[in-house]
Amino acid sequence: MDSSKLGWVDFMRFLAAFLVVLAHVCDWGHEPWSWGAFYYTLSRVAVPFFFLTGGFLLLSKEEDLWTFFRKRLAKVAIPFIVWSVLYDIQNSRPFADGLTIDAVAGMVVRILSVPREAHLWFFYSLIGLYLITPMLRVFVANAKESELLYFIALWFLVKPVLMIVEEFTPVRFGFDVYYAAGYVGYFLLGYHLGRREITPHLLRLVFFLFALGFIVTFSIFYYDLPPTNNESILRDYPSLNIVLMSIAAFVLVKYLAEKVPVSWIGLASKAGPVIFGIYLIHPMLLRWLALGMESLGYDPYAGYSLLIIPIIALMAFLISWLIVYLTLKVLGLRAIF
Repeated sequence: MDSSKLGWVDFMRFLAAFLVVLAHVCDWGHEPWSWGAFYYTLSRVAVPFFFLTGGFLLLSKEEDLWTFFRKRLAKVAIPFIVWSVLYDIQNSRPFADGLTIDAVAGMVVRILSVPREAHLWFFYSLIGLYLITPMLRVFVANAKESELLYFIALWFLVKPVLMIVEEFTPVRFGFDVYYAAGYVGYFLLGYHLGRREITPHLLRLVFFLFALGFIVTFSIFYYDLPPTNNESILRDYPSLNIVLMSIAAFVLVKYLAEKVPVSWIGLASKAGPVIFGIYLIHPMLLRWLALGMESLGYDPYAGYSLLIIPIIALMAFLISWLIVYLTLKVLGLRAIF
């Protein structure tokens, strides 16, 4: 691939990183909730952007198994271990009674069992996708477009559609098709849509799908529509409404990124090395910001939501950027981001 034509990937990852931060400050600000719901709905495309761009980049490459896993080990496994340990220390205080074997064993069990901070769930899904990526590469390299679209359609049926059908009807799908579940569909969609020419007809279609997905998702969050006991149905990334909104936003942002000033793309490209670090550190920073504001007598959850949410998100994003940038300059700490 010509790297000069992939500025839209940097732009999309940059935007996704900011939207992830935005998602985690949507409960800041006092009122009205309509703005909190608006920002949170907008932020739902962020994590799918990471999966979509990851699928486009990884499935387009040719590497032997050793090279692939050696690179992924450095980029994913080390940050996963380091940040899981840091967040476990922050949240569970495992060494309050000293550094013991039992304390270390308990930490290992917790890390293997559940993310030690909510946003670290991304590692667990990403590592699973990496394990099957070599096979997916073989598939996309040899598959006809109809076969690729068939797999995507199968995932679409198994994941977003059947979740809704089984939730709201008595129908239960007993066939074993779990190999087409998970986030593999986003990976394959990223590969397919990232290589596809954006025509005026496609633009009109995805604009309609984005508007439809956004309106439905906003209504769900604003009116707190059921089901509320299962996030996966209408509120999570594999939900039908969020899938439609995300793949439409992917095409729209790709199109717009090819039209924006070169300086914008340059800024996003320069931020590339810190994007993952911003994702990892920002919840910890938000906690520090909240504690700092409270110590100064300010209520971090007060203020007009329309303004306070994007202001705090931008502040947290920029401070996280600075921290990660300075950390990367310290020899020996590059591996944690």
